[in-house]
Amino acid sequence: MWRLALPLLFTVACAVPVVDLPFDGDRDGLLDDEEDALGTDPAVADSDQDTWVDGEEFYAYTDPLDPSDHPYTGGWPIGACRHSLQGAGWSDGQVVPNTSALDQFNDPVKVHDFCEVPYLFTYYAFS
Repeated sequence: MWRLALPLLFTVACAVPVVDLPFDGDRDGLLDDEEDALGTDPAVADSDQDTWVDGEEFYAYTDPLDPSDHPYTGGWPIGACRHSLQGAGWSDGQVVPNTSALDQFNDPVKVHDFCEVPYLFTYYAFS
């Protein structure tokens, strides 16, 4: 007498943990949760359409929502303290006013943007 052995399939119900992993949907260097907090678009890498992706702008202390505020083409580092300075005057040791000029790439350069870098500032006045 033949007996047919059939494999039995047992299923066990078990709880699978749900893991919420950080996600960067637009691959701009900012997680979607960070973009929600900043007000940038998590589906678009360059929210202000200035050719600099949001993550590059944020980590360079510039505003990813302002097309006129972006890292310098020349690569000079912008300081985190750029918005906390108050110009006091033009004498030695004073914080100068936040004047601006165009650099060789035609980007506006503001003096306070380089607050973490020592530099010599020379100015001329003509009458």
